[in-house]
Amino acid sequence: MPKTTVERIPDEALVVRGGRNSPEDIQRAIRTHPSGITGISIECAVELSIAELALAIPHGQVGVTTVGKVRSEGGDVIRTSGRSLNHATLTGLTPEKASLLLTPRIPNPSRT
Repeated sequence: MPKTTVERIPDEALVVRGGRNSPEDIQRAIRTHPSGITGISIECAVELSIAELALAIPHGQVGVTTVGKVRSEGGDVIRTSGRSLNHATLTGLTPEKASLLLTPRIPNPSRT
């Protein structure tokens, strides 16, 4: 049986998530993706801007971090299917740690 490889997202990739991103919001958003990865939905890419990644986000505000910062806190970002080709799942962090990484929020640049 052939071995499948998972794309490792580079540390410098931007991570963008819509909403207030309070610990309570993040706790409510934790789901298990059909792929088996449990975490929160985010948009993530290396060569796209925050505005480009935010196009798939319906919220009026977004939080932004990088994959490297997520990993430095003990989590990871795994490519998963979703609203766009840039969808991924942030996994392995407490809601409090994820919230700290995703605040302060900024106005969603794709909604202005």
